[in-house]
Amino acid sequence: MRVFVLLIVLLSATLLGSALSTLPSAQPVSSGLLGQRTQAACSFLRSLYNPSLEMVRGTPNSSVYYVASDNLLVEKAISSCDLTTSKAINHSISSCCGSGNDRMHEALLGAKIHLPINTATVYTVANSTTGKLFQGVYPTTAGGNYTVLWEVHNATGTFPDCTYADVTVYTALELRLEGNSTGARHEMDCLTAMFDGRGMVDEAYKDGSAMEHGIYQTYKLALYIYAQQKISGTYFYAEENLFRLQGPDGGFHTGYDQIGTYAGTQENTETTSIAMIAISKLSTNQLWRFSIPLWVIYLFAAWAVIGVGVVVIVLVLEGKKRKRSFQSTTENQS
Repeated sequence: MRVFVLLIVLLSATLLGSALSTLPSAQPVSSGLLGQRTQAACSFLRSLYNPSLEMVRGTPNSSVYYVASDNLLVEKAISSCDLTTSKAINHSISSCCGSGNDRMHEALLGAKIHLPINTATVYTVANSTTGKLFQGVYPTTAGGNYTVLWEVHNATGTFPDCTYADVTVYTALELRLEGNSTGARHEMDCLTAMFDGRGMVDEAYKDGSAMEHGIYQTYKLALYIYAQQKISGTYFYAEENLFRLQGPDGGFHTGYDQIGTYAGTQENTETTSIAMIAISKLSTNQLWRFSIPLWVIYLFAAWAVIGVGVVVIVLVLEGKKRKRSFQSTTENQS
């Protein structure tokens, strides 16, 4: 019996070694590094902030300000590093557009959205060149002519399921919020199929416009990282790819090719905000992280049950053996 127990232990150790050998080597998570990345991104977003409009422009050289998704996401992204600016953006959004939700991106902030997700309509909130001012702010005060737009996903068309990585993430987040774990897992399976180890290969990557075809979109990678943690509760090393896309000024480049080169792509507000939100979800307390496949967990749970059963049997048999030995000794002494 003891030999049998020893065989179980040896077999379990062999299986554990085999399973772990298939996983990537664990790497330490540096809370200091995460803090540096976040602060750099925060500085980049602050550099795009126009205090007269209390909004962040889309790109460094742009005069266009999006209520959503840009400022809706910036408000959340910088809330931990610049609460004053975050509150100012919230005030600016509410002055024209209520919560500023666009029926898609707020899923990233824990708000419910309608499924399936509709295509977008773009509303012009302000255009100073035509005299339509935002909160009465003149171009001379704002630093030049400006446009404020609000993109809302309320058009008649809908996005097909599991076609675009970003839409798939937002759908998965909503399904999780609804308690539909089966539907959320389906969307996560779609995302896993899209991820090729470098980025998200969705319809836009395969057959999109000239600026999308063959180019991985950084914000989609960030969304996948976020969804993995939020929905699947797992960590993996794609965030290292994400960090490489952060420029010296803290902004995240919008895209990259198969060798990780982001030359020719610019940094913008949406990508940087989503990257910040994804980074903020990385665990700084879990010093070592790697994903363990479910089959490994189930296997060792089964072996644990078997092991406990074997130990119980051994103890019972040993007890009976000692009892018989004691009885035999007593009888002989009699």
